[in-house]
Amino acid sequence: MPTAEERVAKLLVEFQPYLREIVLVGGWVHSLYLSSVNERGGVFTEDIDISIPQELPSEGRPTLLELAEKAGFERDPISDMEGAGVWMVSVNSEGMSVPIDFLTEGLPRAPIPIEGQPGLTAQGYPGQRVLLENTRTLLVGPDFHSAITRPIPVMVPTLGAYVLQKGVSAGTRTNTQKKAKDIVYMLEIVSHLKLGPDALRELSTLSSLYEPEARAFSETVRDALGSTRTLDDVVEQMLLSGGRRGDQESVRAQQRAWLRRMQEQVVS
Repeated sequence: MPTAEERVAKLLVEFQPYLREIVLVGGWVHSLYLSSVNERGGVFTEDIDISIPQELPSEGRPTLLELAEKAGFERDPISDMEGAGVWMVSVNSEGMSVPIDFLTEGLPRAPIPIEGQPGLTAQGYPGQRVLLENTRTLLVGPDFHSAITRPIPVMVPTLGAYVLQKGVSAGTRTNTQKKAKDIVYMLEIVSHLKLGPDALRELSTLSSLYEPEARAFSETVRDALGSTRTLDDVVEQMLLSGGRRGDQESVRAQQRAWLRRMQEQVVS
């Protein structure tokens, strides 16, 4: 079975014809940003999230679904259910399915056919426009995995866009652990010595350009500050993953302070 890094590397190699039009999002962005400053994040996911525009003509290229199959992914039978988006999956060493989630702007989980990509129905998810419209390029090379023989330019959200959308995402969650994970990702970036200043500055700028998302972000932060359970889940994930050290009360106080700092940056 391929490792998580090998799975992502092979997919990036095959997706190269589209890498100027699609954006790698989700937990792998978190990992790549920390790798760019020679660090590794504590909270980790194998799922691969790709944000795509609602119009993506193939223009003679293989489709994204064809390229995903070439990279070793198979169509999940759940994709054939009425109202479902298309999931391409690979199986990890524990026998669990690892999906590619194709995401586009829309209501949560709403199936949205992608024009120009036959058979591809993405999942609607709020905040994707922020990710698609505010990007930068990171080079992913052999140091990530040997399946990549030369550096590949991969579009990812800017730090501020990543943090803003994670706040939007957390507000849609019904699973409390996933909500906490989104908030942990936000906090790990904004509190980082090297990444944090840019993230906070960009977050402030974007909040005035994307008012609905800024309101949703502010609501997530307010809810987290007012919810003992959410903060407990955040602190627990940070301590278990090694992302923070100290006793629960000191870590909780630190994260409250960073949540308030983010709240101050957002014009809502």
